[in-house]
Amino acid sequence: MGIRSKEEVIAFLLRAEVAAIGTSNMGSPRQRMMHFAVDKQFNIYVSSMKGDPKVIQWSNIPETALLIHQGEEFLQMEECEMIGRAEVLKDHTDRDMAAQLLKTRSPIVAQFTEIGALDKLEFIRIRPFIVKYRYVPEILQGEPPTVYEFSENRQSFSVWDDVRAKARAWKEAVRPLSLTATFVPILLGGALALASIHQLNIGLFLLTLIGAIMIQAGTNMINDWKDAERDGENSTGMRPFTGGSRMIQLGLISRADMGFFGLLLTVIATLIGIYLVFVSGWSLIPLILYGILAGVFYTSEKGKFSFINMAPGIAEVLIATTYGVFMTMGAYFVQTGSYSLQAFLISLPVALFISNVLLINQFPDAESDAKTGKNTLVVRVGKRAARNILISCFMAGYIIIGILPILGFAPYTLYFGFLSIPFALQAVRYAWQNYDKNAADIIPSNAHTAINHLFNGLLLVFAFLLTELDIVIPIVYLAASLLLIFWVWNYIERQRRVMNDFRNAFKN
Repeated sequence: MGIRSKEEVIAFLLRAEVAAIGTSNMGSPRQRMMHFAVDKQFNIYVSSMKGDPKVIQWSNIPETALLIHQGEEFLQMEECEMIGRAEVLKDHTDRDMAAQLLKTRSPIVAQFTEIGALDKLEFIRIRPFIVKYRYVPEILQGEPPTVYEFSENRQSFSVWDDVRAKARAWKEAVRPLSLTATFVPILLGGALALASIHQLNIGLFLLTLIGAIMIQAGTNMINDWKDAERDGENSTGMRPFTGGSRMIQLGLISRADMGFFGLLLTVIATLIGIYLVFVSGWSLIPLILYGILAGVFYTSEKGKFSFINMAPGIAEVLIATTYGVFMTMGAYFVQTGSYSLQAFLISLPVALFISNVLLINQFPDAESDAKTGKNTLVVRVGKRAARNILISCFMAGYIIIGILPILGFAPYTLYFGFLSIPFALQAVRYAWQNYDKNAADIIPSNAHTAINHLFNGLLLVFAFLLTELDIVIPIVYLAASLLLIFWVWNYIERQRRVMNDFRNAFKN
């Protein structure tokens, strides 16, 4: 038959049910069979769940290859190879068009259309650069394939698209939501210092906050770098609270780059710490050294030393002391030049609640961690005992808040911290019911535990601002805190609903 017309090639594509779709993993291919649709311009449309690793890859490395194959016997085989660039559709009109094309070809889109949950799906359009159609008998006779090129599609993308994609990948590597673990104790230490000496050096406070955020971001990257091979063996899938950013496993950042920038941020944070030592006092050195050691050796590659594999509870104590006690006391020391028993006691609820965030996040990955030799506390003691530890930490944190004003270590405004109890109760309820069920069932407990830590910490800061400042500033601070809590809750809730709707679609 010779060269096929565009209409004939499109007719072949419409006869095919699925395509093998390949994306780049830093030079190594990643493939998946997916249902697809095609329009008259040879644009290919596919769909997947929001947050799916394939969608994340497309958002950052959009170059895509497709192979559509038909024919049971060799001499009947025909195939179409396409090379192009993917884009995740955001415009409502584009999404509606993609949904209309896909609902008769994709069981997933058909099911989500039926239950009215298309907003839980991402739609991807792959614009082809080149299309090659081959029919085996003709190729064997020396005839060339049918080739169509679409140079206009190459020109429709800007280099800034790739720059923005790379920026998104590095944002995920930093794990911005996790930085609240640093934000809370530094704010609390600053508020305690303000209440103690009635002044606050804003420059030193901001430098302390920047240094602390850098050490945590660097630690996040170092842990990803060290855990890349082990987390790559995680066969339980990704969920909103799965440990690590997965940027290495998705091929969006190389392991070498992750390790380099993690170490670079740690070095910069150390230099900031050295400066703070010179301006505030040598007694800050033990806290800085402790934080660096905890970050660098918290986890490690398989078979090498790490605190998480050292003994039960060591990792949790490290997190509690670093992101609870020592950061609070460090921020206090930078402002006052001394430590105080009050700062230590006030930091304990923050320490207990951040250790709970670490603990509950271990539940979804417990099976995979056990297989890959990552001996978290949940792996060591089991999910039932770990659930009871979680509940005990919640109780201990609120008991401390309750008795500190009575003992004279805090103002009675500290009781504003009790406003975060509803999140703790919800976290306990979901953990009690679902600790030994499917990993996705415990996601609400993950969410409420994280929000409880953030909200409680912000309320403790509010308690000390009320005693020191005119009412306007604390009220503005409280309003900003509530907006932040709402944003975080809404973000996490969207992730949870996506997972839940996806499961329910196929239960029905």
